[in-house]
Amino acid sequence: MTNTIKVAVIGAGMMGKNHIKTYKSMQGVELVGVYDVSAEAAKSVAETFGIKAFSSMEEVAKNVDAVSVVTTSITHADVGEYFMNHGIHCMMEKPLATTEEGCMRLINAAKNNNVVLMVGHIERFNPAVEQMGKLLSDTTKIRSLTAQRMSAASGRITDVDVAMDLMIHDVEVILSLVQSPVVNVQAASVKTKESPLGKDYITALLEFANGATANITASRITQSRVRTLTVTTDTNYIDMDFINQSINVHSQGRMPFVNQEEIPEWMNYGLKGSVEQLFIPTNQPLLAELNHFVKCVNGEIATPRVTGEQALAALRVIWEVEEKLGLLNETSDNVSSKTKAA
Repeated sequence: MTNTIKVAVIGAGMMGKNHIKTYKSMQGVELVGVYDVSAEAAKSVAETFGIKAFSSMEEVAKNVDAVSVVTTSITHADVGEYFMNHGIHCMMEKPLATTEEGCMRLINAAKNNNVVLMVGHIERFNPAVEQMGKLLSDTTKIRSLTAQRMSAASGRITDVDVAMDLMIHDVEVILSLVQSPVVNVQAASVKTKESPLGKDYITALLEFANGATANITASRITQSRVRTLTVTTDTNYIDMDFINQSINVHSQGRMPFVNQEEIPEWMNYGLKGSVEQLFIPTNQPLLAELNHFVKCVNGEIATPRVTGEQALAALRVIWEVEEKLGLLNETSDNVSSKTKAA
């Protein structure tokens, strides 16, 4: 397929509006309309953006090639499976689904119907993350990673804990960088009067089969917005800021003296340090993500950057973190039917 693709957005909330605005700015895409279980919400958004408000998913499926599914997490499995079983390509906002069974339904529907299933882990389209992947292409050099994703409570997400809300972004990025199975998960949470169950500040320690470790902290009670990832390798220390889309590479080595006697006494340790700030062209990650999806639908890219299997791997880590903290039964839409990851 190389023609203009017809797209609809399923879900008329804040993120759904972001998808609509982005699709309208793209070439090679005809944004046909929007559908929401709330007909009033769909009508309001449709009028704002000059598109059609569909009355049912059946009507959507008859008129489009692809959809962005931006609905509540508990509906992802049913909505995505419906469209893929009707031959419609799906861009599914994270998380893929809320249970292992739901994730597998989506993965199998994509395979059985030969359609694209791409999962919206948007940080993978942050240009700093893309550059970090190039820097760490030799994964054997990675020793340890530390991620912090912290902010004050926003009220945007209230139905899931901070691991499923925020930590999942860093887990998915780190899995893509390390490319080794997680063999051990430990977790701790901060309990406050406002969050007695420790759902709003969580730290997880991951151990990988290749010997690397990752320390990941996510918070919704921190009075500053922090989005950082640092990596210790065999040869340097790399710090990255997701917000500023910036990377600094710190290195240390011996001074280039031919004869040790040439080293000044005040530098007798003979070491030098350097910091290299990389130039990274900035972009709009959602635009990059949806352009990537369209190219996958058109057959220009064979495999989405974030597949259903990759999204499920990140969810398995999050579920294990929640299990360690006793949070599984406290999450409103969670996991009583979840098959424990092998």
